[in-house]
Amino acid sequence: MKRSYKESKLSGKRIPLKRLEKYGQQIEQSLEKQQAIQELGKYSSEISCVIADYNRKSCEETMMVKGLRKSCQESTNRKTHQENLAYIASRIAKGINQKQNNDQEVGINYKVVEIMARNHDIGHTFLGHSGEWWLSNIKEDYGIGYYCHNALGPRELIYTNQIYKEIIDMIKESDAQIGEKTLKRIRKNLWLIMEGINSHNGEKSESEYRADISKTEKDFERENLYCHTKKGFDKTIIPATPEAALMRLCDKISYIPYDMIDGLREGFITELNEEYQVVLRALGMTEQEIEEGLLTKHYEKIARKLQTIFIKDVIANSTGTVIKMSDEISRLMHELRSINNRQIVNFVLLKEDNEIYPTALKKFMNEFGEIILAEGVLTELKDGGVSGEKKKQLLEKYKGTPYEGFIQYTCNTNTSDFAYTTQMIEEATRQSIQDEQEKAREIVRKQEPFIISKDFEMRDKRIQAYIKYYQHKDRNHDTEQDKQQDIEIMMQNIKNPSKNSDLYFNMDRRIALEMGAKYLATLNDIEFMQLLRETQTINESQYQSLTRKYKDIDLKKEAYIQENWKRIVKEQEEVEKML
Repeated sequence: MKRSYKESKLSGKRIPLKRLEKYGQQIEQSLEKQQAIQELGKYSSEISCVIADYNRKSCEETMMVKGLRKSCQESTNRKTHQENLAYIASRIAKGINQKQNNDQEVGINYKVVEIMARNHDIGHTFLGHSGEWWLSNIKEDYGIGYYCHNALGPRELIYTNQIYKEIIDMIKESDAQIGEKTLKRIRKNLWLIMEGINSHNGEKSESEYRADISKTEKDFERENLYCHTKKGFDKTIIPATPEAALMRLCDKISYIPYDMIDGLREGFITELNEEYQVVLRALGMTEQEIEEGLLTKHYEKIARKLQTIFIKDVIANSTGTVIKMSDEISRLMHELRSINNRQIVNFVLLKEDNEIYPTALKKFMNEFGEIILAEGVLTELKDGGVSGEKKKQLLEKYKGTPYEGFIQYTCNTNTSDFAYTTQMIEEATRQSIQDEQEKAREIVRKQEPFIISKDFEMRDKRIQAYIKYYQHKDRNHDTEQDKQQDIEIMMQNIKNPSKNSDLYFNMDRRIALEMGAKYLATLNDIEFMQLLRETQTINESQYQSLTRKYKDIDLKKEAYIQENWKRIVKEQEEVEKML
């Protein structure tokens, strides 16, 4: 029987008519994204060149091992992790394409995968996930949202650095013959690379990834905003392209083996005990390979062998549209991560870290906020940006002080960056009020006791105030309309410049605090430690203690496990039991 075909309006390709009738919209959306990705791949060198200029701090940022305590030079940092991830993702993309003879309607562009992988951690703060969590906890306490590194990177690139224009200018410079229509099309599709960074969260335990091909740029922008305003939202994002889905899985393939060997390098573990060896043998490593790596201390060989096993498995089980590991290899890889969490990652943060760093961050956020309020910087930003004269005056005033970097960063805030910050803080404030009021209603409804926590004292005092309010409110009038009215009343109070208290900061102070937090999030490990010392936030004795090497510390005795980390590990273990 002769098959009927119809030409796709988007790609010009001929598609079987029956298939087009059944899956028409999905096919068109998939072809549109594939076409966009292929075009971005043609200019991958220019795109990579521009983004790389904003990813320089990654060589001074930590992975699992805190760089300031690193005993071994070879222990992984963000730079080496991102390069390793780019290699893995590119190799798998090429393998899948080769398996499918490169003639599939949907292929994986290895050049675009490499861009995403090489820059996926660009939003990481100092001290790895710890800095991110501490900043996020302080923001939650103040009711101004959350931080997660996957969203911080695109936010900084798009709004602060306005990278899209820079990329287009670079492409025009390198290709003098390129037409305006092509440039507009490339500009329209650059969000797909930023979306790959935004959706890369590798903490979940999936073994199969399917891209959400219906996602638009507006969807991505909304998701980026929600990562800053809704707690845990980053865990719900589905990548928009197979390239982003592949990179997300490869993130785990990269960091899980290296967490293990960094644990050996730094002395968290002295051997790969039976718990490790059971998993390694089940994955296909021989006892000879394990013993040789340990005896010669060529730990890299162990990590590379594991990654080769994972890479081959993904290639064998994936297609151009579905990125997948076999169930057994996925289970074993996630079990290896669980062992790492229990034996290594739980001990990288010490009690003194948790006592000193969060307190210092809160101090800096408030000091920075007070400076831009007192100096009238916020007023100028509201009026369209800091004037040249004002900038010159402030830079002269703070030159040579520990606050010079913050002043420089803040004075260079552009209008789109400030608009995003304002929108984000208003959205985060509204969400915080809604969550806290709902929590109070639930406590009143269930008649549960409520205890104010040490880490979230301000947030819990707000909840306590809401509890008292709802205890005296007629529940018959607690309708959706009433709930929205309660939120709007509080929002109006907060937007009033004259309203400011220990619990309910006005909107100007909220924005000022956020600008302080955002600057802190751009610092790497060394820069943050330098700020601590220059402001005399820590003394010499504390500095010496905070930079002790892991091999000189009784880690089991001094470790401090963050509540966020406990939650993540618990969630991981629950999911892994179901795999």
